Amino acid sequence: MSERVRRVFVDTAWNGKPHACYDPLTDRFFEEDKLADLKDYGEIYLDSLLFPGIWSELRKLTADRRSVYYFTRPWRWRELRNRFGDDLKRRLKAKDMRKTDFGDAYLLWKVYEVSVAKVNLEKWFRMITPIDVELRPLLTMERVYERWLRKACQYEALGVDMGADINLFRDKLEGLRRVIVAKAREIWPRFIESW
Repeated sequence: MSERVRRVFVDTAWNGKPHACYDPLTDRFFEEDKLADLKDYGEIYLDSLLFPGIWSELRKLTADRRSVYYFTRPWRWRELRNRFGDDLKRRLKAKDMRKTDFGDAYLLWKVYEVSVAKVNLEKWFRMITPIDVELRPLLTMERVYERWLRKACQYEALGVDMGADINLFRDKLEGLRRVIVAKAREIWPRFIESW
């Protein structure tokens, strides 16, 4: 007999604020300080990946063989709140439909439920792979270094002496790109084996 996968839907938070979670199996809302504390769940659905420090927590979860997914259409939140507004008001026992962390966690579950019924889950949620967890923070840092280098070159073109800074940014960017290539070579075989 197959065991049922436990799922949790999370409105991620940062700046010391706890993550708002909804467990549809027990129909319970709760808060967790760290995503890594959600070890009892086989599938974790997140509303966003934009927060600093989230990657180390996601690394722990994926290393523990948890399936982590993120919501791919954040620009649709307002539409979703309108679509599921009555259900949300009834569930949260609220008179008006304001944005709340628990409400967003509940909306993630509603989107999951409808997308499973319509067989288009991949349209709304994307699985976070080991490649995402290992490389995305480095690629984000590369983008920042490249932006700094571009700005330094623009300032130098305007007549500001940026010679030392340009060389520093160029060296940092080249070094980071070497790290990215080495990391990609290291994790690609692991990624292929896990699929």
